[in-house]
Amino acid sequence: MEEGVKVLLFGAAADAAGTREEEITANGVTLSELFSMLTHKYPALGPMRGTLAFAINNEYASMDETVSAGDEVAVLPPVSGG
Repeated sequence: MEEGVKVLLFGAAADAAGTREEEITANGVTLSELFSMLTHKYPALGPMRGTLAFAINNEYASMDETVSAGDEVAVLPPVSGG
């Protein structure tokens, strides 16, 4: 079986998707392409794109960074503080 990318969703992103974890079969795609795959399955995530942060293997990442099979991607909602 082909190894995929483990996507972890937190906060409002998890609520919108209705899940906290998803496995997507992908290798050598950008984070932007991976998010497109995710929003195809969970359309409610699409409008949130501008407010979300992303991390690949526990490191914050930009949307043009490459995701490989076996990576873990975190989808993080905006953080508010006081």
